[in-house]
Amino acid sequence: MIEFTKVGKRYPTGQLALYNVNLQLDAGEMIFITGHSGAGKSTLLKLIAMLERPTTGEIIVSNTPLSKMRPSHIPAYRRRIGFIFQDPHLLQDRNVFDNVALPLVISGMSQTEIRRRTHAALDKVGLLDKERSYPLMLSAGEKQRVGIARAMVNRPTIILADEPTGNLDPELAQDIMYTFSQFNELGATVLIASHDHQLVERMKKRTIVLQKVAQ
Repeated sequence: MIEFTKVGKRYPTGQLALYNVNLQLDAGEMIFITGHSGAGKSTLLKLIAMLERPTTGEIIVSNTPLSKMRPSHIPAYRRRIGFIFQDPHLLQDRNVFDNVALPLVISGMSQTEIRRRTHAALDKVGLLDKERSYPLMLSAGEKQRVGIARAMVNRPTIILADEPTGNLDPELAQDIMYTFSQFNELGATVLIASHDHQLVERMKKRTIVLQKVAQ
């Protein structure tokens, strides 16, 4: 499903984020990426989403080498990916429904389908009763679940989460991880970057540890 072969990433500043990464993930797996700050966890996820390009090596997703993908095909590829950040970056002047529906509006989907999919996504994360609330009215955990619903509304086959529980207390963090497990059980491939080792251990999933590269 996802394969890294001798992948390296050096930023224009000279920072070496990843070096000689070899990794294979099967479709439908749920995997944790751990490592110290600066080890390249966020970079690895961004490479899969094509938000960054590798300096060396090759990344293959669903039998397609990303280096060979035409620029015109990248938007459709990214619609297959749900990306969740530590800060969900919600639009403060739009309610929960509109925040979650935004990807569908951008893709030109019909209003009927937008309502159906948005309600389904909110129901999955337990926030259907908050659809008319605004971000300022939500708790930290609720905001993060809105971000997850927005990432899932396009029904992606790959979910990438970058420190999604970093700002949450342990109980809320466990709830968020349970939500990811539910999507994984529905068939999505899930990669989560996290420095919360206790939480990762409790999930009992395959864990990949990145080492910080010497500059």
